[in-house]
Amino acid sequence: MLSMRSGKVNEAKCLRKLILFPGSLGDFLCFLPALNVIQGSIPNEKMVLVTREELLPIARRILGVSLTSSLDNRLFAKLFVPHASITQEEADFFSSAYEIFSWFGHTRSEVKATLNRFAPGRVRSFAFFTGQEDVHASAYYLQCVGQREVCCPSLLLGPAEKQWLDAYWKLRGWPVSSRVLVLHPGSGGKRKRWEPQGFAQVSRWWRNNGNRQVVVLLGPAEESEEKAWKNIGTVERCLSVWQAAALLSRVDLYLGNDSGISHLAGAVGARGVTLFGPTKPQQWRPLGGALSIIHNASYRMVMPKVAGISLVEISVEEVCARLARYGV
Repeated sequence: MLSMRSGKVNEAKCLRKLILFPGSLGDFLCFLPALNVIQGSIPNEKMVLVTREELLPIARRILGVSLTSSLDNRLFAKLFVPHASITQEEADFFSSAYEIFSWFGHTRSEVKATLNRFAPGRVRSFAFFTGQEDVHASAYYLQCVGQREVCCPSLLLGPAEKQWLDAYWKLRGWPVSSRVLVLHPGSGGKRKRWEPQGFAQVSRWWRNNGNRQVVVLLGPAEESEEKAWKNIGTVERCLSVWQAAALLSRVDLYLGNDSGISHLAGAVGARGVTLFGPTKPQQWRPLGGALSIIHNASYRMVMPKVAGISLVEISVEEVCARLARYGV
């Protein structure tokens, strides 16, 4: 048998429920409550989760997920090719599914046709959420699977993450009593980012109040910006998703834009502030943790298409005042 973990297909005969989900980190975390509903409908059955390669470390740790595979696997590209040559093993991967839940290629007739060819009557296909309905992303995915009550996404750290976190604190030489603020100045797109000067001024405000540390957490899209942020705080740009989750679980406060990292902060119970500009918090705000939202709705009514978040739209004073409410 070929290895699922290596991105190839195997163990098709053990497959019961197949979930195809193409979203990035923030989308995936919003999808987690719906995934729990799918798993909970028949708890003893196995689930195979197919998602983006970078999300597999999270996918492998979700209760009920027995196998994972990457959407980079060539099999899933074949779904977009009418009458593509599919091997018997690949066909078994789909045909052995008791149910298929797919948010992948919903608008492409050839994708749905291929899935229905191998699993007739067992495919439930849904549109991927891009804000097409005026509900929160988590609510939308839950509605797809028949659940109306909105639940908060959550991730639990394991012993390895807790050990890494202890080692990280020691490596930095921080006293246990140190207060730590994590800044995430990035996002999947520049149009959602607050001005860098804002994060710099918040960092200075934080450091002016005793033994306090600042960590600037950069995602893949911001790795080239490391040099620009070194004067602001300790820059972290190579953390795994679980290391980032561990760090966010212990820090005193978090400040970030509308991004996957902000959703990760919420999923591990962080406190702090998430900034919104052109996107709608009622659709995309992190639901977990204790993350306050700042969104200048009146500004956006007048300037709905402005890219980026200026210091006029959201001021440093407002951000610092909101962070100060947590009493840290």
